Amino acid sequence: MKRALICTLAAGLLFGTECTVFADESVAGTYTFEESAMGGQFTVPWTLELREDDTYTLTEDNAFMGQQVYEGTYTCEDGVITTGPFENDPPQAAFFESDKSCKWTLDGDTCTPVNYNEDSSAPENGQGDDGKPDGDLPGGSLPGGGLPDGSLPEGGLPARDGMMKMNGAAAESNADATAAYASNSESQICDIYLPEGDGAHPVIVLVHGGGFMFGDQRMELIQPVIETGVENGYAVVSVDYRKSAEAVFPAALSDVKAAVRFVRANAEEYGFDTDNITIWGESAGAYLALMTALTPDAEELNGDVEENREESSAVKALVDFYGPVEFYTMDDEYAALGTEDTTYSEDSSFESKFLGQAIGEDEETTYQTYWETYKDKLPEDFTLKAWIQVGNADASVPYTQSENFAERLGEVLGAENVNFGILEGAGHEDAAFYTEENLAAIFEFLKTAE
Repeated sequence: MKRALICTLAAGLLFGTECTVFADESVAGTYTFEESAMGGQFTVPWTLELREDDTYTLTEDNAFMGQQVYEGTYTCEDGVITTGPFENDPPQAAFFESDKSCKWTLDGDTCTPVNYNEDSSAPENGQGDDGKPDGDLPGGSLPGGGLPDGSLPEGGLPARDGMMKMNGAAAESNADATAAYASNSESQICDIYLPEGDGAHPVIVLVHGGGFMFGDQRMELIQPVIETGVENGYAVVSVDYRKSAEAVFPAALSDVKAAVRFVRANAEEYGFDTDNITIWGESAGAYLALMTALTPDAEELNGDVEENREESSAVKALVDFYGPVEFYTMDDEYAALGTEDTTYSEDSSFESKFLGQAIGEDEETTYQTYWETYKDKLPEDFTLKAWIQVGNADASVPYTQSENFAERLGEVLGAENVNFGILEGAGHEDAAFYTEENLAAIFEFLKTAE
């Protein structure tokens, strides 16, 4: 392909630079691009090969999904290269059009997507233009799983769907204290935020999400919960835990249960009211929260964490934002909602990495991660107040997971003790969950558990 090409780069908007390819030059060649994700903490290299016969090969080198190759034909018009649609499933990158085409500008041996926004390289909330979940989900979104040797890459792991933008880098900590609640791993730490005045303060044990694979107790997304909790007189204990690349199930759950025991064991030092503990989680953290809340006497789930075993991990209330619940049925539930070909059951999914094997491989093993497996171990006098909330445009976890959970939990606790709500049009980790109005409603609900 030989034609005039004058392209103004995305970077040129900042620096005023311009590159010119004269009419007798060809755009055929190999160009590279580095996609920045999570505020620059994670990079995905891309290679675009343009050939003289107007065909292209686009290669995505993703440390977690492996190498993905996309092929088709391209055009050049008004200084912009357009790579046409391809047969593969759409990439996670948000700079592709809905038909899987992509517009690029060229500068030397580099290329830049016209729609590239360095602040967010994942579709916000995992939604299409209609506000509903995208029809073709690449199976639990980004499968993840670390590098080939099982280690984590420098800078951590990418998020799935809407997580990428909202999580970003960890916030600066203004915690009153940071403490280790166990000694198995450097990840077993918590930040403690205390309200004004002397205790005993009701406590929120806050558990971040991140596909069981990334994130920490200072993630930007959960800051409104911390701030609002402290304003309402709660001590907030924001917990980190071991990720799947370090240790598989029940490790992360054992950690969160140990964090609750830490609260009880250190009540006098920090002014905690151990009769009023709420556990609050979002996404993967919501799963860990609900499992902690509903398995206080399941000793096998304490795993290899020995600290404060004399204390109970029981809580009084649960807040669950869009958590996965029943891993084994996630593919089927999305299929029932009209989204086919998801691959949660395969060994590349977040949930499979958490379990340590493909969740579709062995039903009995997978159901060791499900709360109802341990229902018979609940104390006879067990009580709990539960707030369960999800968006019906969630493209990371079928919203029916929360719906079914609320119904079944109501049968155990009594429907009057379970508050279930669907946020219309909200996606996974949507800002709608963290508005002043929604958080205020939750804290009013928590008063009924005091």
